[in-house]
Amino acid sequence: MEELVIAAKEGDNEAFLELIVGLEQDLYKIAKARFSCEEDVEDAVQETILQALKSIKKVKQPQYFKTWIIRILINKCNKMYQKKLNHKEYNEEINATNNAYTEDNKIIGKMDFYLLIKDLSYKERITMILFYVENLTTKDISKILKESESTIRNRISRARAKIKKIYEEKGVFDERYR
Repeated sequence: MEELVIAAKEGDNEAFLELIVGLEQDLYKIAKARFSCEEDVEDAVQETILQALKSIKKVKQPQYFKTWIIRILINKCNKMYQKKLNHKEYNEEINATNNAYTEDNKIIGKMDFYLLIKDLSYKERITMILFYVENLTTKDISKILKESESTIRNRISRARAKIKKIYEEKGVFDERYR
C-alpha cells in the first residue's frame, strides 16, 4: 500500500484509484456510522475521495494513508451532519428512520455488529467501528479522533459495558458477544 501512496503522491491516478478501491468498503462502513440515509453515506464517501485526491501530496508518511483518509471522512461526515441538522425535513427523516429501525429490530433474532452499536453515542459507535471493523489500534484511533489514547480505551470499555447491559436487560444478550 505504501508504494501505491508514493505513486499517487507523484500524480499516478491509477495508483490512487487502486488505493480507493481497496478502502471503499471501509469508508462506507465508517460513514454509515454517522448516516442512516444511503445518499448521505455515498455523498460523504465521494466528497472524501475528491478531497483526498486534491490533497494527496500532503500525506507525509505513506503508512498512515488509511488513517489520514479516515480523518478526512470523519470531518466530512461531521460537517454534513451539522448542515443537515439545520434542515427540518432531514430531522423528520432521521426520526422516522430511527423509529422504523427500532421497530424492525425488535423482531430480529440474530444480532450483527451494527445492531449491537446502534444504541451507542456517535463517538462510541465510530470508535467501536474503527477498533473492531477497521482493526485500528487505540493509538491510531486517538490520532484520527484527536483524543488521548486513554480516552479511546475508556470509551471502548464503556461502550462494551453499555452493550452488555442493554442487551442483558432486553433479554436478547447472546454469549457470543461477550
